[in-house]
This record gives sequence, C-alpha cells and structure tokens, in this order.
Amino acid sequence: MQLTLLLGALLPALVAAKVVPSSSRLAKFRDLARKNNGIVTLNSNLYDELTAAPREFSVSVLLTAMAPQFKCQPCQTFQPEHALVAKQWNAQPESDEHFFAVLDFADGQAVYQRLGLQNAPTFQLFKPTEGPRATNQISAEVMDFSRSGFKAESLATYIKDSGNVPLRFSRPIDKAKVFSTVVIVLGSIIMTVKAWPVVKIVLGRTYLWSFGTMFIILIMTSGYMWNQIRHPPYAQVGQGGSVSYIAGGYSNQVGAETHIVSAIYGVLAFAAYTLAHTIPKLQDPVRQRFGVYVWTAISVVMLGVLMNVFKFKQPGYPFSFI
Repeated sequence: MQLTLLLGALLPALVAAKVVPSSSRLAKFRDLARKNNGIVTLNSNLYDELTAAPREFSVSVLLTAMAPQFKCQPCQTFQPEHALVAKQWNAQPESDEHFFAVLDFADGQAVYQRLGLQNAPTFQLFKPTEGPRATNQISAEVMDFSRSGFKAESLATYIKDSGNVPLRFSRPIDKAKVFSTVVIVLGSIIMTVKAWPVVKIVLGRTYLWSFGTMFIILIMTSGYMWNQIRHPPYAQVGQGGSVSYIAGGYSNQVGAETHIVSAIYGVLAFAAYTLAHTIPKLQDPVRQRFGVYVWTAISVVMLGVLMNVFKFKQPGYPFSFI
C-alpha cells in the first residue's frame, strides 16, 4: 500500500516532460480558478498536469466523493468550508502562488486507484519545487482530518503554515445567525422580566442546579469540547453504507461518541448514587435486597459496555469485563 501511494504521488514528476510550458500552465489554471470562485475542477489528466514538477506554485487538491450513492458525510461537511477558503484566496493579489483544486471520484477514478485511496475526503498539499518558496518535496503532504477537523479556519491555518502560503482568512459574518441570536437574547430578557416571580422560584430550586451541574460534568468529560474544537462528523459511514458511531483510535472521535459515553457515565453515576443513598433508606428488607441486586447488575453491565467501547478504540487493549 505504501509503495502504491508513493508511486502515485511521484507520477506527476515522472510525466513532467509532457507538461505544457510553465507560463502557459500557470495562465491556464489561473483562468480555470477565476471562473470557479478560486477552485480548479480536475479530472485525471488535469490532476497530473497541475501537480507535475517543476512547479513555481503550490497546489492543494481535495479528493472527494460528492455523489449521493457514496453517502460521504465528511465530504458534504468539508466541501463548503473548502470552497469558502478558496473564494477568499481567489480575491487576494497573491492568488497565483497557490491553486485550490477538487478531484471528485466520478472524474478521477484512475487517480484514486493509482493512489490506493479507500476513504474520502483526502486533502493533498503539493509544495513548489522552484521559486522563492521552493522545497525538495515533490510528493504530496496529506492533511490529518482527525487532528485538524473540517472547519475552514483549520484548513486555512494548515495551508498557511505547511505550504508557506500568505493566506488571510476570516469567516464572513452570518447575518441570519446574528439576527436570530439577537432576537433570542431580547426575547429571553423580556420573558425573564415579565415572569420574574416564577423565574426567581425556579432559580432557587437546588435540584435544578444539581441536575444542570451534573449534565455539564457528564458532557465535558465525554469529549464535548473536543467536538467544538475539531468539529468532527456525527458518525462515520464505511464501505457498503455501514454507519459507525465510535471512531477507532485515541486521536479520533465522532460526535455521537459524546452522547454515548456521557449516557454510560450518567447511568453509572445514577447507579452509584442509588446504591449509596437511596437503597439504604428503604425500610422493606425485600425491596432493599432486590434494589441492590438490580442496581449492582446495571453497574456491572454498563462497566462492561464502557470497557468494550474503550477496547473498540484501542484494539490492543488485552482486558474485557463482560
């Protein structure tokens, strides 16, 4: 597999002799990019031509699969973020120094087969081999989505830092979101003022604060902030359309994991509370004994489920509970 990927990445360099002159190639792809908001739409031949060495410019290629039959949720999530960065770069005067390109599976099956790609999206960065930003790296560098996420800000930072591209990005203000936020805040203030006597009673309920605190603790210890920073997909769709709600590996996670793990933690916490606080208060010995059996069994089962989740993320873990 590694040999296949290496050969696929080096092939553009091997066909450099067939590439049109540098100035003509630059003008060709500049026109293609400007006609499509900064994105060059590729097929297999254009991919080889654009990425072939020598290059006085850098190139980033998004290999994706947008057709509905592929059910590629990460592709759908990343595409508008990628387009947003490309559009802003297209408006900068240095836009000739870097090209954003997209190769869909439907238009580049030969490239996918050559690279041995089994998953999408894949984001490649080809650095220049000539000029002031030249490097000795001919083959592509691949961005790790599990670490960078799918947001435009992460993509812009990656291209700027890894490709030495003078990219300036700022997310446009979402006027609809700002308007809805203002309406919600003003509405909340008005409702609070009008219903203050009732709100005051509610805010004084200790059990509500306890419930809210426990809820925050559970989601925060289950990866909520990781999701907010990385913005992973809610679930993974594998080959054949199978859906996975747990991502393998310590550094990977999908949104559904937060809900699953927090639910497991919640059941375990409630079971421990019941065994330590509620069961001892029961006056009937039969009910008390039955409660101990039930909640102990629930604790054992949920501990087993939690350990199995951990083992799924790290297959080399040698222990199991149930």
